[in-house]
Amino acid sequence: MEEYSYKNSGVHLQSSEMLTKILSCNLQSANFNNFAGIFEHPALPEYYFAGTTDGIGTKIIPLIERKLYKTIAQDLAAMNLNDLICTGAKPLFFLDYIAANVLNPKEISNFIIELNNILKAYNCTLIGGETSELGDFIKKGVFDAAGFAVGLVHKTKLVKKENVKENDVIIALKSTGVHSNGFSLIRKLYNDRLLNEEEFLKSLAPTAIYVNEILQLCNRGLVSALANITGGGILSNLERVIPEGFQAKLDKNALPEIEIFETIKRVVNEDEMFRTFNMGAGFCIITKEENVNTVMDITKAHSPFVFGIIEKAKEGNNNAKAAF
Repeated sequence: MEEYSYKNSGVHLQSSEMLTKILSCNLQSANFNNFAGIFEHPALPEYYFAGTTDGIGTKIIPLIERKLYKTIAQDLAAMNLNDLICTGAKPLFFLDYIAANVLNPKEISNFIIELNNILKAYNCTLIGGETSELGDFIKKGVFDAAGFAVGLVHKTKLVKKENVKENDVIIALKSTGVHSNGFSLIRKLYNDRLLNEEEFLKSLAPTAIYVNEILQLCNRGLVSALANITGGGILSNLERVIPEGFQAKLDKNALPEIEIFETIKRVVNEDEMFRTFNMGAGFCIITKEENVNTVMDITKAHSPFVFGIIEKAKEGNNNAKAAF
């Protein structure tokens, strides 16, 4: 029986990790491994700019086939804005880049109008973008879209991992399902008829956007650190906001049961799933114990749950900063 994995479906996470290591050594940027890049400028000495760029991967292929332009727009907004708010930054503006084989004005305009409407709900302005016809590069009948978001955070309110301390509590916000990661594997399962049409459609549910609730927490000083759970799964993303000398101890049993993940478990082993998918935890908030009830109340729209605690690192843990 074929072993189904992200690597076998054409995505090599190790290559991505290697690229990050090479660039971090050569460019020597403090922004490597951050969810959003931080930039300061003398024109606004009391603030940091924060910036992100992202796409939605191969999920865009089945969404275009089914003309689900609103979902493409929400996913693109979510992938950028959910990263941006991990710094505590308020979104300011957004740009998009679209590459197509041949531009379809109706199709592209539907997508951009939906994107503009979604961004408005998060006080983010779509200020422009670029469309390109790349006939020798993009397949006929599809297009790819990337987003670029910029936000602003006061220097005294920057959310950073140095704020994390022992006994801080980890609260996770429930995902709407797969979100926008792992679709090369999901599409392979579908093409090999291991997911039926109904199950595949459930995997295409729009990515949750956590912006408004997270910014409310930031405004009230209720967070120590924030992690958007995207490519690489829970552990690798949470480790990005755990400082040296500490580790996150997580309760796997706290994860909500989400139907699409239960379905995928029939053919993909659990370790591979946790390396690939969010498994029901779409976003993680690290907060002080005394703030837990308030955080849970403010984020109740996203079915929050206590997911773990911050401990001092134990000797012999092989430098793992997050574990179940």
